Amino acid sequence: MSKFSKFAVTAFAAASIIVSTGAAFAAPVFSVAEPGNGLSISDFKSQLAVFNKDDVTALVNAKTVSVLHYDSAWTDGEDLNKAVGLLSDDAQSINQLREALKADPAAAKILQENKIEINTVVDIVDNGNGAVSLYVS
Repeated sequence: MSKFSKFAVTAFAAASIIVSTGAAFAAPVFSVAEPGNGLSISDFKSQLAVFNKDDVTALVNAKTVSVLHYDSAWTDGEDLNKAVGLLSDDAQSINQLREALKADPAAAKILQENKIEINTVVDIVDNGNGAVSLYVS
């Protein structure tokens, strides 16, 4: 077998592997959540209080992303007031998340392609099975 043939076979095998795993590299489908679909405030508070780098990985690997606008994620006025208070209470973890997003080229690209500025991201919630909720201000 010639050197070119060996190269061609190797290149074809590599391309086949890349194409067969292409679904893993597909961009997630973004949608805007209906108002009032935020986590319960107690669950959201515990989620927001701690920065988790795995949430950035979940965004990069997501199949679907549901975007929740912070001002409409909760329709109950008391819940919304509590949620707004969490923005200052948990500013450190929010900033850590934003810095992690900026440092991850794949995550930054996904957000940019969907016209979401990193500095508006408040939280990412991994809902499992490739579904992610993205809270933005």
